[in-house]
This record gives sequence, C-alpha cells and structure tokens, in this order.
Amino acid sequence: MRVTTERLDQCQVNVIIEMDAAEVDEKLRQTAKKIARQYPVPGYRRGRAPFHAVVRAFGREAIRQQALEDFGEELYKKALQEIEYQPYQPGELKSVEWEPFRMTILLPIEPEVELGDYRAVRVPLEPEPVTEEQVEQQLKELQERYTQWVPVERPAALGDRVVLDVKAEAEGQSILDEEAREFLLTTDADEPLPGLHEAVVGMSPGEEKTFSLSLPEDDPRRKAGVQEATVWVKLHTVKEANVPPLDDDLAMMVGDYDSLEALRAGIRKELEEQARARAEGKYLDKVLDAIIASAVKIEYPPQAVEEEIDRMINRRKEELASLGIELERYLTLIGQTQQTYRQELRSQAEDFLRKQLVLQRIAELEKIQPKDKEVEERIERLSEMMGPEDQRSHQLLRSPTGRRVILDNLVMEQAIQRVIQIAKGEAPPLEEETTETTSEAQASAGPSGELPADEIPESAVGETVEEQGPSPAQPVEPAELVGRELTDA
Repeated sequence: MRVTTERLDQCQVNVIIEMDAAEVDEKLRQTAKKIARQYPVPGYRRGRAPFHAVVRAFGREAIRQQALEDFGEELYKKALQEIEYQPYQPGELKSVEWEPFRMTILLPIEPEVELGDYRAVRVPLEPEPVTEEQVEQQLKELQERYTQWVPVERPAALGDRVVLDVKAEAEGQSILDEEAREFLLTTDADEPLPGLHEAVVGMSPGEEKTFSLSLPEDDPRRKAGVQEATVWVKLHTVKEANVPPLDDDLAMMVGDYDSLEALRAGIRKELEEQARARAEGKYLDKVLDAIIASAVKIEYPPQAVEEEIDRMINRRKEELASLGIELERYLTLIGQTQQTYRQELRSQAEDFLRKQLVLQRIAELEKIQPKDKEVEERIERLSEMMGPEDQRSHQLLRSPTGRRVILDNLVMEQAIQRVIQIAKGEAPPLEEETTETTSEAQASAGPSGELPADEIPESAVGETVEEQGPSPAQPVEPAELVGRELTDA
C-alpha cells in the first residue's frame, strides 16, 4: 500500500491510497471467501466455491463494493498513521478507481491560526454618551408613572380615560358587547372599534349615544357586503390626568432624592451605567474582531462551518421543541427552507468559528492552564446548584469526561478574560505566567467509570463550551468510511 497526500485550500488534503494488483487481488479473494461462506453459490457447497465462481454468481462490482466495506476503514486508519497531517474531522470518500486501485479521501485538517502581534491590539471601551434628551425622556416617563386619574364632571376629551358600556351590531348580529370597558381616548385607535374614540369625545358622564361606524375591509367582524355597524355607548366616567410637576416633590416621591437636581443626577448615572453595561456586552466581540483583523492567517476546513451550522440548528430545534413547535413548521412560518435557513446562518457560524479558534490559540500562546483547585471549586459549586439528591449529575461531574469538559470551559473563560486584559493594556507579561498543570483534570478518560461527554449536565458546560467548535488540539478519531458513502462511490 502506498499513501500520498495532495494539499488543498481551506485546510483540506486529498489522501490517496494506492495498492498494486496483487494486494487488490488478495483483498478481493478474502471478500469472495466471506461471501461464499454467507451465501449459496450454485454448484458448490457453502464456503467451498472458488473465486471465479463467486465472481460469476455475484459480479465483480458487487465483490469490489463489499471489499470496500470490509477493508475501507482499515486502509483509512493505516493511511492516517503514515501522513504528516492530523485530522480535524472524519474524512470523506471522494472516489475509488480499481484498475489500478486508487482511493481518494478528502480529509479536513487542523485549522491554521497565526495571530501576529495580538498583544499590541488595543480597543477602547466606548459607552454611548448620555444625552439631555434621554434624561428628559426618563423624567417624562416618571411623570406618567406617578400620574393620577381623577374623575371629572365634564365632556370627554382626547387624552382622558373613560369607562363605558358599548354594544355594536352588523346585519342584526352582535359583533361587540362589553360593560365597564375602560380605555384612554386617542386618535386613530382601532380598539374596540375604529372611530369609536372620536365618537365618544364630547359625551358627558351618564350620557347615551347611538351612531354608525364603518368597518375596515380587513376587520374579521365585517360580514360579507356589510360596511357599517350600529354602535350604542353609555358613558359612565370621565377621568382627567393629574400629572405631577417636575419638582422636588416628585423627586422625593420617586425615591431617596431630596431635590429634582438630585433626581436628574441619579437618572443620568443610571443611564451611564446602562450604556457602559451595553458597551461591555459588545466589548469582547469588538476585541476579537480587532484581533482577527490584525491576524496573519485564520484558515479552517469548510466542514467545520457545516458542523457549526448543524449545532446552531440543533439548538434551535431544542428551543422550539420546548415551545411545542417543530422546526419544519417554524421554517414555514418564516418563509424559509432548510437550505435557505442554513445559508442565512452561514455568516454567523463562520464568525463564531473564527472567534473560537482565536480564543483557543490565545489560550495556547498565553499558556492558560487552570489549576486543580479551580476545577474542584467549579465542581463543588455545580454540585451545590444541583442538590444532594441528583447523584447521577454528581457522578457525571466527577467522571474523567466531566472534569475534562469543566477544564475546557475554564480555559475558555480565562482566555476571554485575557483578551480583554490585552485590549485594555492590562495583561501581565508572558514571562510572569505560571504553568501549573492540572494532572487530575487532564487525566485521560479511563475505561472504568467513563461517561459520555454528551451526558454531562448542561450547567457544567456553560455557554462558552456548549458552543465551542472542535478543538484543533484534539485529533479526530478515524471515522468509518464504509456504508452509504462507499456504496454510492
């Protein structure tokens, strides 16, 4: 067997496996013997049919396909041991030629991330300035919140609150019947009926009135050919807004303020804190965007993007399932197909993947290694959150897989903290970093007590690890290359 590679763009290589005629013949003969043992061959006892008889009975192409199923994965694993590249994801069979034998596998390899002088990146934290108009708007909303509605004995006007009984009929059928309905009189209101608010203006408490209103074409209460409804109302109460003035009394009513100026200052401070919180919420993305913009190279295989899109869709499926909605129904409602929805998610998936790769690379360059104590503290905290009765989750957390997931999560958290420190010019020098190992957390998952990673409690994973892409530092095990892909080749 001879193995060669052909480097392609986007972190992919063609792995080419060639065998001479004698090797191929041996594989085919082994497969033919297996077929002869499993299936009857006319003229021969089971397991006794010679090669040429099996070929005549089943056809050379069928034997070749079966041989691929029998030996394809073995050839793939041997090829991986001979090449210089580490797989990032399982390979995909591209083609098979038999004369001479040549099998080509498309193999995604580890992403390449060269960040350049990422420690020179600086990103200012720039909260949006608070304007005087924003402060005044908050004061206005406070006035509205503390407004009292006082009954008055005068005709209703726009801006008043009214309480009334209302009935409406169209073609002798009732389309509205409500008692003691209260609402604010405004212009262009559609509820409970278009034009009703304007018709009530000028009525006094205790007054009754009957009038006609036109029903819009899209009104579901409109009957075929019926354009108008007969409406009767009886007005019970008119309430006038008693808006508190902007003064010291309002300030003391709102909270611990002794003057209107103190209230203004408090509102401004709160708005500034909110603006800073919004800026900090966007800061990490801005920092990572700046590091990506200054990077020398960030390349990854396209299969990684497809995998991230799959994860995004699966998360959406879970969210929709909790609401009792199927993904297909959701896509219909938003006017999308599976294909268009995947395309819509592509740019988001690529952006996320690039940022994850940057964080992983920075964790390596900065020698970020959480201590055993930090892993233990996280396990203890999560165990307390789950409660003493959840023994299954406790076991999962303390399994080798659980510890590895928690360790990965801590690495990403600390990488995020470090890039923020770098962007603010507050990162410690690299030479002062400690590299204490976490031997217990890093221990390989043993055969006893091992638990699947996908059973680790979600709370132990957190958003950062939950959305992580495959780690470039972790080679992907050879995947089975037989089955549907080989059958279709």
